[in-house]
Amino acid sequence: MEHKIENAKPKVMLVGMFHMGETPDQYKVETDNLLAEKRQQEIGEVVKRLGAFKPTQIAVELEKKHNKWLNDKYKSYLEGTYELEVNEIDQIGFRLAKEADHPEIHAIDWMGEGSCRKDFGEVYEWAKEHQPELFQDLFGWLEESPVTRGLGSKSVLEMLKEINEEELNRQIHQTYLNMSRLKTKEEYVGMDWLNWWYERNLILYSNLIDLASASDERILFLVGGSHVEIVSNFLRESGKVIVEPALPYLN
Repeated sequence: MEHKIENAKPKVMLVGMFHMGETPDQYKVETDNLLAEKRQQEIGEVVKRLGAFKPTQIAVELEKKHNKWLNDKYKSYLEGTYELEVNEIDQIGFRLAKEADHPEIHAIDWMGEGSCRKDFGEVYEWAKEHQPELFQDLFGWLEESPVTRGLGSKSVLEMLKEINEEELNRQIHQTYLNMSRLKTKEEYVGMDWLNWWYERNLILYSNLIDLASASDERILFLVGGSHVEIVSNFLRESGKVIVEPALPYLN
């Protein structure tokens, strides 16, 4: 007699990434030519390891409004008429989707103005000038983090292992959360950006849940490392899915 698995839920795995192409992010990972043969072999190894998750759907950090454009490129890649560019969506996302025989890939990000009154850089510079001690408390550790201490000289697999370490993800999340302490008696400066950050990540969560339409779905989301902890928290707190860590697949 077969026993039905009770409370089976979709699984979601967030893979923290460094941005392989150009990015406006405050902290960047500097690498050499990722199209070089050695780097391409390293990327192939990452794709192989992540493929062991056996994803049924792959989501990427690109605005949802660009989904058709993204899938036109992906279709061209499947047809052999598109050369992969230097970004994590092409280099890892497209390859993973092709290996899994997926007909499409999913853009789920949002970058609207929303509740944003200051961008991250403006808040960062304000803190440096007006609250230097708190600035050091919030951001000082990043000077010694994998993001800023030669991470790009390591293999792609080694980079992703470090970016997906739980402690690093937790520290980044705590830094962003504590930006709410950046304020004056009359103005909550940190919140001028932080409201938008939560808004964006709640939208990422909501769009991931849309993909989790059946209990056997296995969704893999390639996203900048700073999103991993906050989106994972939203997913766990929803009670709708099981969050599977990426690190075991990379080790």
